[in-house]
Amino acid sequence: MTTTLLDFSQRRELALHARVVADVQAVATALNVPTMITGAFARDLHIYCAHGIKPIRQTEDVDFGLAVPDWAAFASLKQQLIDSGHFREVPGTQQRLRHVSDMPVDLVPFGGVETADRQVDWPPGGEFRMNVFGFREAIASALRVQLSPEVEAWVVSLPALALLKIVAWRDRHYLSPKKDAHDLMLIAANYLDLGNQQRLWDEFLSWTEASDFDTRHAGARMLGFDIRALIDAAGRKRVAAII
Repeated sequence: MTTTLLDFSQRRELALHARVVADVQAVATALNVPTMITGAFARDLHIYCAHGIKPIRQTEDVDFGLAVPDWAAFASLKQQLIDSGHFREVPGTQQRLRHVSDMPVDLVPFGGVETADRQVDWPPGGEFRMNVFGFREAIASALRVQLSPEVEAWVVSLPALALLKIVAWRDRHYLSPKKDAHDLMLIAANYLDLGNQQRLWDEFLSWTEASDFDTRHAGARMLGFDIRALIDAAGRKRVAAII
């Protein structure tokens, strides 16, 4: 995790999200489980709240990555969230709860529950599998975010979010067509305008001297460089195979 702070504490429209995050963190912190905001809410924090670019698809939930040591820790965290009175179970889903405000919350465990191929096989029988490649890399590069004067959390960085979108697209693009591809395109097409304009001149000046230079393509290329910095050689081969 990094010390960069994204301060949205004055944005009143985030009050409900901040309350949900606080209620999850109250339990997770007591159990010493690191948490990270992922998914569409993370996208909106980076792209809309920080830079004013509106996504077409609005988010109505909050996704959390949870770095748990084992399944017992995840089960305990989930049960304590329910016992707190702030959340209730959603029948038929193991990873989803619903906040008392009626906001859905998705919990994605990773870390000690991963298999060798970076999957999680949900108990009891492992019938439901989820690919969590990228989550360990994402939490290592997560950014601090101030959601309200009282609530601070960690949020996935934009390059790590793009990495997770690539992995998610591979796994579910037939089930949820356009969802992950749209988010990836939104990040790639606007990457220079998402706080990276000066980096083009400071770090990648030679690109601007090419006869076919295009700023939009340069932003996407920079995103690729930043994703590459998050992953090891095996991870780069894995992403290249998907692309």
